[in-house]
Amino acid sequence: MSSRRSFRYPAPPPTPDVLAGAFLSGADPDAARTAVGAVAESGAFRVGGAVEAGEVRAAVEAAEAVFRAPEEVKRELGRWFRRRDRVACEEFYWFRPATASSDDDRVLDAALPGSTYQVFREKMEIVASKMEDLAQCVMRVLSDNARNPEDSALSTGAASILCLTLYNCNKLKTHWSEFGSTNPPNSYALSIHLSGRDQEICLRNQSGSTFFSLPAGSMLVTIGKQIQEWSNGEFKNAVGEILFELTDEPNPFISLELLYSPGHLHLPDVGRHARCIDHPKTVSFRDQILVALVLLVFFYLFWR
Repeated sequence: MSSRRSFRYPAPPPTPDVLAGAFLSGADPDAARTAVGAVAESGAFRVGGAVEAGEVRAAVEAAEAVFRAPEEVKRELGRWFRRRDRVACEEFYWFRPATASSDDDRVLDAALPGSTYQVFREKMEIVASKMEDLAQCVMRVLSDNARNPEDSALSTGAASILCLTLYNCNKLKTHWSEFGSTNPPNSYALSIHLSGRDQEICLRNQSGSTFFSLPAGSMLVTIGKQIQEWSNGEFKNAVGEILFELTDEPNPFISLELLYSPGHLHLPDVGRHARCIDHPKTVSFRDQILVALVLLVFFYLFWR
């Protein structure tokens, strides 16, 4: 009698761990250990209550005005505005850091109607700075806890980018190639997703895909290929994707994603420094001889 083998599908990857917003302070060692374990297992974790939902909504409302710019202005600003054929969406790349004195800011302020860009920068900077604070905190935690990192700095040729994506089912899919390049940047260390409303997310990594909800004001951190290669595979690469449903609602939906590059940060040096903080300092042989001579002089002065 022949027996049949039952086929079992592999279990989906675990849902990313949720850390409290206090993780940003860097003062909780348990939260740091949880974050390190999460990125080693799935390449991602969530931070709850990282930003006030009202702050995100205010930034998104300011971004809506940017996306309403005339088509000829968007063509002129092809470095910042992008379109993708795969889904009916439009993107605005805000290169970081953004300062009022930068050439980028002057170009955007002059090209966008009225005070559109000034309002956008004021509202979005509040949110972007908190996302960058989290990114820097994550980089420090990973550099302090990597077991066998590469002895070299990360490749940091790319600038950090805050990518705003406008999903609008009512947008006609015509002239999609008129704006800038549609190739997404892949040379970044980590990514942070943020939404002003409860949002469904798909997380993909080498183990498969899993789905979960990201509450309003929470952030999803995913590890980029740079970190995976730098850590020799200890920290896993993962990609988070917004699940957007095509509906008849007239209001567009905008998502925020920070593609973070650490700039001049040399992670191995940072990690080694952190791991050596509690180590005893070694006194050189020359210093030992000098100390001995000083003691000898004192001995002859006071004991003769």
